[in-house]
Amino acid sequence: MPRSMVKNIPEEQNCILRGSIKNMMEIRRTTVPEVARKSGMKESTLYAKIRKPETFTLRELRRLYKTLQVPDEEKERLAREAM
Repeated sequence: MPRSMVKNIPEEQNCILRGSIKNMMEIRRTTVPEVARKSGMKESTLYAKIRKPETFTLRELRRLYKTLQVPDEEKERLAREAM
């Protein structure tokens, strides 16, 4: 079964997703190495995916949002903006 990639996202939406991740990391006072470790990702992979959010799989985004404790309202807002 193919991996579910977040594809064909306009650059504006990439910026929104990138900013959301960085914002939540700042709010939680955590770093990329710490988030990568807690979410089971290599640090270099997380850096690369933050630079190019369209390369995230849905599973990776879910793990990342769970690690960052992103509120449901924020997830819903991001999903609406991605449409």
